[in-house]
Amino acid sequence: MVSWLRGRLLGDRTAIDPICGMEVDRHNPPGGSARHEGVTYYFCATGCRLEFGEDPEGYLSGEKKMEM
Repeated sequence: MVSWLRGRLLGDRTAIDPICGMEVDRHNPPGGSARHEGVTYYFCATGCRLEFGEDPEGYLSGEKKMEM
């Protein structure tokens, strides 16, 4: 119920950081955003955005994972 209500209230305001999987506000992403092949990706932190920039295909394909 809570996730359904949250989705209804936030609509398309949120995105998932492709590096760490965190939920990010599309209108004010703390780590900024980057475009890759015509798609905009949003990040929770600058480090995630920089990591994505080094190998976007690796992260998007799931071959590469963020090391914690």
